[in-house]
Amino acid sequence: MQNTKGLALEIRLSAYIDGEVNEAERKELDQLVARDDEARLVLEMLKAGNAFGNKGFEEFLHDPVPLSLVRQIKQGPGAAPKAERVANAAPRKTRTRLWPRALAASIVLLLVGGSTGFMIGKTSNDGAVPVNVAAARTWLDDIADYHRIYARQTAEHLVEVPAGNSKIESWLASNVGVNFTLPDLTGKGLTFEGARLLVAAGKPVAQLMYKNEDGDVFAICFLKSKPGASDGRMTESMRDDIAMISWQKDGASYVVVGPSADADLQQLADAVSATI
Repeated sequence: MQNTKGLALEIRLSAYIDGEVNEAERKELDQLVARDDEARLVLEMLKAGNAFGNKGFEEFLHDPVPLSLVRQIKQGPGAAPKAERVANAAPRKTRTRLWPRALAASIVLLLVGGSTGFMIGKTSNDGAVPVNVAAARTWLDDIADYHRIYARQTAEHLVEVPAGNSKIESWLASNVGVNFTLPDLTGKGLTFEGARLLVAAGKPVAQLMYKNEDGDVFAICFLKSKPGASDGRMTESMRDDIAMISWQKDGASYVVVGPSADADLQQLADAVSATI
């Protein structure tokens, strides 16, 4: 138990919230909060800050694992020597905790609240439109949502047009505005199942569906992009259990979608980019 007598009220109440004061000091703080409006207000702010901090930490724990780390885990030891050096490093010495987590969380809450109040006040004074700080959805977010649904469908509902239809290329090209060659990925262990026509970010999108021997579903999606978009640089991203590798080429945007546990998605994207 901590002895917080003589310390700032915020620190004493933080230890009180965390149950880190002795019985005598707990009773003293109970009486203080009961009779003192200022102490009671500080206590409520600290409780709110504690809840805010716990919620933020919980959300952090649910963040998706980076695709590179997933690959290193699947490929086994020896594939990532840097990771091994970090794992073998000497652990840090444990330090005595001087600031309880409730106090730290309350500081974060006060900073967030203060900055929000400043933004609201500035907007009211200047008459400006409030800034939207939320990340805008992209076409890749829509594709991830589609893939999560369609990948669970049975064979007869997996695609809109089955693989045996000879008009798939002309049908998709005319609707999407992108000419392409249907990639043959049998060398990658994938069988073409058919195609769908989707809408993402308000634009028509072509979706080519493939399956491997384990029944995992992979997709190639593309749409027409701004003229001159042809950098070819590939970008990896993840949406929970879905991995995506996207790029732009010859005025079109492409993405290969598959399970996040697949270690060969980059090689698949390279093969698609070279043939489509």
